[in-house]
Amino acid sequence: MSKAAAGAVIAMFTVGAGMMTLLGSVLGSYAEAATLALVGVGLFAGSSVLGGGSKVTVPSAGIAKEA
Repeated sequence: MSKAAAGAVIAMFTVGAGMMTLLGSVLGSYAEAATLALVGVGLFAGSSVLGGGSKVTVPSAGIAKEA
């Protein structure tokens, strides 16, 4: 894992801990679920940014043709 990716993961979980503190009084028992959802979205966005938005392509020679 690169240093940038490790830093992004640490930052998102730090933000998640802060959100747990703030949302605990507002959402009560739903604070954990809301925080996990927001951290998940943040990790997905960070992964997309750090990955450069590259998409996996399948070569056309490897796909079987339908009759």
